[in-house]
Amino acid sequence: MVYRNLCGTRVYPGRKETTFNYLLQSVNMKKIYTLTFLLSALFVASHPAGAQTYTAVRNGNWHVSSGPNVWDPSGEPPANCANCTIIINSGNTVTLNVSENLSINGTLILGTNSALGGAQLVIPASGATGFLSGNNIMMDNSGGTGTAKIVLFDALSSVSAPDAGTYDGVISANGIFVKLIGNAPSVFMADGSSPFSTPATYRTSLPGPITLNAPGTLPILLSDFTAMLTGKAVDLNWATSMEVNSDRFAVERSADAGAHWEVVGTVAAHGMSGLPIQYTFTDLNPVAGTAEYRLQLIDRDGKYTYSEVRTVRTGLVSSINIYPNPAKDYVNITLGGAASASVSIRLINQAGQLLVEKKVDHAGGITVSLPVGSYPPGNYLILVAGEDGVQQVSKLLISKQ
Repeated sequence: MVYRNLCGTRVYPGRKETTFNYLLQSVNMKKIYTLTFLLSALFVASHPAGAQTYTAVRNGNWHVSSGPNVWDPSGEPPANCANCTIIINSGNTVTLNVSENLSINGTLILGTNSALGGAQLVIPASGATGFLSGNNIMMDNSGGTGTAKIVLFDALSSVSAPDAGTYDGVISANGIFVKLIGNAPSVFMADGSSPFSTPATYRTSLPGPITLNAPGTLPILLSDFTAMLTGKAVDLNWATSMEVNSDRFAVERSADAGAHWEVVGTVAAHGMSGLPIQYTFTDLNPVAGTAEYRLQLIDRDGKYTYSEVRTVRTGLVSSINIYPNPAKDYVNITLGGAASASVSIRLINQAGQLLVEKKVDHAGGITVSLPVGSYPPGNYLILVAGEDGVQQVSKLLISKQ
């Protein structure tokens, strides 16, 4: 993996040349060391300190007062790691015994090679009376520039805080502190003293691969988002694992590969929650061809962010016709679309059991019959899946009358 140095201040060629010419005129060859010193100072001024990479290469505590530490020759990261990158190498376990603040584009990366066993960050209890004195990683987004984040590189990398106290864990900060990982995470006021929501039971450890971003004043943690063609409509389902100050979700759709987006509906958010919440929305008039969907997550202050994009394609499996419905002895599935396409047709009962599966090549324009007389009356699903992974689910009622 390649890591970028994020610090580089832009150097304008004209200014640099002027400075260099001035220095040449200001010294003689007998004092060339003076020129060397001044050029070094110029380089340092154009590359500010703090935007560095710090790498943990062995097991141990994050901070030690004296003696060998876990860090390579670059040394221990500063307490306020602004615009820097911190790496815990795979195979190493580091115990966080200080408070570390990631700000601007500050990034903590755990593990880069799963073959070495992943990287672990353990957050113990500190007995602190405030966040700043606790054992925690604070992802501070209050500067409004960049996004502090923690990257768990592979499935063996993890952050765990099984014994963390009230002020220990992984915390997002921007006007309010939101405890994301630890022992019974809660949401606290900016002074770190009084909770304004009930403590939430959440995970005490977070495994990879995942990137945990500092949400700032918009801590809506989206845990799932899907879009599926169902009949002639598109069903969207999503879930949140934490919401603070959330207002609504705007469902956006694009028919031109993301060049333009339109809002096709809104769903009210819960507002404050530390428990998983499920949401649904149905687009009853999807566009023909390929459509992309995304969620705009909006808080009560008008701030917003976007979800990942989900793609739905209409075509062969969107133009099916099922009859008779209700069915008694058999059901017919007529498929539209290109004649060269191939599909899989499945009959599924209410318990989710697969009863019949039929694969059809060159399915465009043909009708497939499925015998259903041996199944008890009730509701069933017919799932038609194309080669490109697009699916359509239709409801079927089996009746003996």
